[in-house]
Amino acid sequence: MKTLSHVWQMIRHDKLFSGIYIFGTALAIATGTVMAILNWMQIAPVYPEYQRDNTYYLQSIQLDKTGGQGRYIFSFSYPVVRDFFYNLENATLVSAEYSAWGDNWARNELSGMAERMKARYIDPAFFELYSFEFLAGAPFSKEEFDSGVKVAVITERLGRQIFGAEEVASLLGRKINIDGSDYRICGVVREGSPSEHLSYANFFTPYTNRSDYKDEEDAPLLGNYEIKVISDNPEALTEEVRAYFDRFNSSQSDYKADIFSQPVPHYWVQFSNAQFRDFGVAQYIASMFGLLMVLMLVPALNLSGIISGRMEGRLPEMGVRKSFGATRGRLLGQVLWENLILTLVGGLIGLFFAWIMVKCGIASLFDKNIGSGGAPVSNEVILSPVIFACMFLLCCVLNIVSALVPAWRSLRRPIVESLKEK
Repeated sequence: MKTLSHVWQMIRHDKLFSGIYIFGTALAIATGTVMAILNWMQIAPVYPEYQRDNTYYLQSIQLDKTGGQGRYIFSFSYPVVRDFFYNLENATLVSAEYSAWGDNWARNELSGMAERMKARYIDPAFFELYSFEFLAGAPFSKEEFDSGVKVAVITERLGRQIFGAEEVASLLGRKINIDGSDYRICGVVREGSPSEHLSYANFFTPYTNRSDYKDEEDAPLLGNYEIKVISDNPEALTEEVRAYFDRFNSSQSDYKADIFSQPVPHYWVQFSNAQFRDFGVAQYIASMFGLLMVLMLVPALNLSGIISGRMEGRLPEMGVRKSFGATRGRLLGQVLWENLILTLVGGLIGLFFAWIMVKCGIASLFDKNIGSGGAPVSNEVILSPVIFACMFLLCCVLNIVSALVPAWRSLRRPIVESLKEK
């Protein structure tokens, strides 16, 4: 309490120093917090992707024609999905999604204009993999999926955008026109964040209602399907998948299939965005840590200079306290505590700055998976205890780096020299 009172008095009597220190700290912490948010949002279990820890992905396959006559990189074909992936022994859940190219458009009943939106062509397992909150209705059934009826789950926001401000329950059973076709609404869910790009959409429908869902490319194995798997035994899952494609390679001599490092975990897809090369966790962490240190070093040096100038003015005070028996360690601890409190105040302001940055879409300049406009990052990520812990750690590091050296140098001066300072 005595330290807090002393800091309050210092802020009141030295407004310029306190204001510069707090503002400089806020900018540094805001930068570091945005980096923490950008990384945490990609691996944290957040709505609706709560099963990220044991989810694995197969998104592409490379097929080389023997004799160097051609190389193809596509997603997987429907026969492979139907005959192999849906029957994986080392998976507790398998979901396949048809990757449709191009934009999707919904006709607005109020204006008659077309509204851009995001559609996903999925199977029923998608809603077991991702825990969407249903505000009305339910997912489409397996029978509806098998029969290929035009039924859909939409988000609350899309429903209000197309039909106006209505109760979500009133949307059930209505027809919504997507890309010129009518779909019956069977469920309405709370929309996720565009930053969860593996699950985000406004419209979800069975891929079996597409006329081309069984189409294949000219070469075997190649198609338009991406696979998502939940497994408690990733090593056995990998062996099972590799064995299947090894059997394909040995069963014929026209093609050679390569699935790279797949199946890959969630963090690999988020941070690497490619299955063509190995992803090193240690190297990624080292690069992020190095970038963070560079971003923190400049403000730390500036704050260190400000603290050094202020310590010169406090030398008489320190000399008097030394003469009454205060040890160098105790004085150093007081200075560090004082600056830590100021740093924490700046850190809270910096956290608010970071919140404004991500809410305004500025963070999309640093990460291509974040949508622009609206609320690209959910409050669930921004207000996570992990983010607060990162902010506190950054405050401590910034405090030690900026305050320790100038304080230590000033306190090493002899008592007599300190008392002579004006």
